[in-house]
Amino acid sequence: MKMKLLFFSLVTIVISGFFTVPLSAALNGGRDTLTFIHISDVHICNLGGYHPDFVQRRQHFGNGMAVFQEFLSTVPVKMKADMVIITGDNVDFYEAETENGGMLDTQVEQYARLLDSSPVPVYLTLGNHDIASYRITPGPWSGNNQLEAGRARAAWMRNVSCFKDGTYYSRVYKIDTMTFRFIFLDNGYYSTEEISDGELNFTIDPYQLRWLDAQLKASDSDVEIIFLHIPLPNGKPAENEILTEAMSAYSQKSDMFNLFSVLEKNSSTAMIFGGHNHINLINRYSLPNGSLLTQVRTGALGNDAANWRLIRITGDKILISKAGSTETEYTVALN
Repeated sequence: MKMKLLFFSLVTIVISGFFTVPLSAALNGGRDTLTFIHISDVHICNLGGYHPDFVQRRQHFGNGMAVFQEFLSTVPVKMKADMVIITGDNVDFYEAETENGGMLDTQVEQYARLLDSSPVPVYLTLGNHDIASYRITPGPWSGNNQLEAGRARAAWMRNVSCFKDGTYYSRVYKIDTMTFRFIFLDNGYYSTEEISDGELNFTIDPYQLRWLDAQLKASDSDVEIIFLHIPLPNGKPAENEILTEAMSAYSQKSDMFNLFSVLEKNSSTAMIFGGHNHINLINRYSLPNGSLLTQVRTGALGNDAANWRLIRITGDKILISKAGSTETEYTVALN
């Protein structure tokens, strides 16, 4: 009898192994559509114990935890999404001054626990607020600074699984007959006078740019989609117009090695998703070879729970919804 039970248990384990397919494998199995929800600028914060002046300045984001948890536990299931992608400013600050004058840095850990509410994988990029420190007491570093960005990044890597190998990374998915490479950049550092190229208000270190260049050159046939927090600059569009500008209008103004340099050399990048400006906007850039690069921004979820977009990718197109709707606003053809 014991031998029969042992045999049955072994068979059950083997069968379970064959039929339990992790999400990453399922998404790489040649499915015909991949669906994700894009959100940005959640600005989660728990303001308990912080300096009263700081609380007064940031309290407009103070009830975001409940809203975010409700969003994660309901919208992905309702939209039948495979994943959620959040392009930065996940929290409103990394650390801030307390009412006793010290600095408290527990926001990342609290945010990481909220991600457990999601029934699907969540992928993040870091934004400027995710590595920001706020000092209220007058002094040389009062206000907002990024002096503890190294500690902040270490906290994100310890607590959030998508950052386990670093704060920039990539994932590859097979959809229909096409291969898509999702590239998540870390561009939360603001430019400073010492390192500004005059065009981009963020800084990406040259080694991350070299890594990006290698990612974009890794395959001649895949389609790349880049996720970052601070978007590329753009002109002012006319009302109800999707503005198209030559990327060279920006890149030629700087002789520094920057994100423009890499993108202009690699025309297989189809889209950029970002946030930061708290607006819903789509714009395009023409690259030197004549191809178009589309940039999509989604407004701050921390301001409005309807600031999300549904993105559906098939073998021949990418469908971008209007904010808070399943209705398609824009389509990127892939042929």
